[in-house]
Amino acid sequence: MWVGKIQNFVKALAALGAIVLTACTSHSAVAGNSAKIYYSDARYIQLIEPQNSGISIEENQLMTGSYGEKKFSGESWMLLNDTTVHMMLFSSMGNTIAELVYTKDSLAFNSKWMNAEKMKPEYVIADIQFCYYPASVLQKNFDAAGFTFAESQEGNVLVRTLFDGQTAILKMEKNENKIVLQNLLRHYSYQIESEIKE
Repeated sequence: MWVGKIQNFVKALAALGAIVLTACTSHSAVAGNSAKIYYSDARYIQLIEPQNSGISIEENQLMTGSYGEKKFSGESWMLLNDTTVHMMLFSSMGNTIAELVYTKDSLAFNSKWMNAEKMKPEYVIADIQFCYYPASVLQKNFDAAGFTFAESQEGNVLVRTLFDGQTAILKMEKNENKIVLQNLLRHYSYQIESEIKE
């Protein structure tokens, strides 16, 4: 009798735990090619499909960022190739903070710690593309939306900028192992440092 009650109690706890975990998980999933990224109030771009990237990158990174006065940092892992943009962010203890996966057909974001609605994962993917995708691919996408995209080399630093008319929107500086991206209109920034392989 007591054994049965204990088993029922354990089952109830397990079910409650599953409900709590589900309730705390923020999830977002949309068709990848339907996401609109408003880099200015009047103009938007759509995400570039991964098969057009022409790149293959897999690396561990340190990511730091800020939005206004809010700051975050953590270890990250990124995979970019002709089928996927896949990124995972970890805490200093190694716990998964968030996972973001973009393919030709879908864009999915999962996190127990971040709100998908506020995070806007499609903007994270767009910023990753701005930093990593070839200039020729980006140029075509931005030209079609009415933005002005430029790339230049200043010493050992690659610089990319995006303008809407005379207004500067994005600036990215990249050297051998560090990327700094600033959104000058929305007031946020990322710094991504690649793990240097010996």
